[in-house]
Amino acid sequence: MPCRNAMITDVISCKPDDTVEHVMSIMEENRIRHVPVIDENNVLLGMFGYSHLLNELLPVSVKMEDGLQRLNFVIGASPGVAKRLRKVYKNPVKNHLFKDVCVVSPDTPTWEATRLIVKYGSPLPVLEENTGKFVGLISEQSLFSELLEVLDEVEKEEASEQSGAE
Repeated sequence: MPCRNAMITDVISCKPDDTVEHVMSIMEENRIRHVPVIDENNVLLGMFGYSHLLNELLPVSVKMEDGLQRLNFVIGASPGVAKRLRKVYKNPVKNHLFKDVCVVSPDTPTWEATRLIVKYGSPLPVLEENTGKFVGLISEQSLFSELLEVLDEVEKEEASEQSGAE
């Protein structure tokens, strides 16, 4: 079964010059965690998401390989993180993209997409193989939805075969 069967095509996306504030409000309103950033030619520039933004808000001393392991000793750290957010809030999302994005094509087998989601997280952008144009997303939810539809079909076939054998 190819990814095109489980692909979400009605995708909320944003433009590179949209502000972090604007995109975060869209994400909150639509209860989504990631948004593909698409240019005027429908080319994926990267993904903007809460997890990547939170990583940017952490102090460098925490992100270093041998850096601080815990921040529970810092009392009142939330205002500091909030101030960091304030600094990026008015910036365009193009300054805060995750660009090293794992992608699939509409013809990628869903088993491969499942493996990639387990390894890299969800969602995965789907790009046309020949043009590289953005066509949709594969998410954990869309994969499970498609698998449940396939399971329903399998169970109907099995029931039909059993009733025919009797």
